[in-house]
Amino acid sequence: MRLDRFQVFVVLTCGYAFFIFFLSSLSSPPSPGESVFFREFVGELVDLFENNGLIFLFYPLYLAYRHPDKFVHAVLYMVLGLLLNITLISSENGLLKKYSAIFAVLLGTLYGVTDELHQMFVPYRTPSSMDLFADLLGLLFAQLLIVLYSGIIRLLREEPPRR
Repeated sequence: MRLDRFQVFVVLTCGYAFFIFFLSSLSSPPSPGESVFFREFVGELVDLFENNGLIFLFYPLYLAYRHPDKFVHAVLYMVLGLLLNITLISSENGLLKKYSAIFAVLLGTLYGVTDELHQMFVPYRTPSSMDLFADLLGLLFAQLLIVLYSGIIRLLREEPPRR
């Protein structure tokens, strides 16, 4: 039995969703903020930016530094959003293809809600609306990346006007 492209992406997306479920099942999941490497690296990066008068460039990363758990949520769900979009685009359903970004955000958010509900039953874990918001931001950022990538590819494929 040979899997077609859509089936391969369904398996990959479901596998990744299971990975997120596994991480949510841990009473004490690993956090990048607890890593000595992460704290030292970010601290040195902040010092470098401050010493060179470029601290304004660090502001977008400030939330990742101050709230590493929310940053991890956003990154995990960004990957889920990319996988969902690619899976929906490879579907034979015209509606799913046409509105893949919208469906990817909706499905990913629904999964995020179930993930937060799941955490109600995990010892030492609690559901959080801020985690869900970070999940949503990751899903939206994934769709933005896909739109930007598609636009860049279209621009590169266009032939320059002839004179």
